[in-house]
Amino acid sequence: MRLAKPVYEFLPLMYVVIGALAILLVYVDPAGPYSLMAFGIGLLAEIAALTVFLHRQDCRAHSREYPGKTIDLPTFNR
Repeated sequence: MRLAKPVYEFLPLMYVVIGALAILLVYVDPAGPYSLMAFGIGLLAEIAALTVFLHRQDCRAHSREYPGKTIDLPTFNR
């Protein structure tokens, strides 16, 4: 799946904000009925943010290392 560059750059930040808000909700009302669910959502959002950030960093490192040029192999015509 291909995403537009602005969306792709904004995605980890959005996940961090969602996760932080969900964890803040747990901190504000720890005894509430939805606190465990909010904590789970916050934790998953933070893990997703870290995953997207690390994947993006890895892809950029690989694109610098391998510029994408094709290898011209010799052909053997008999």
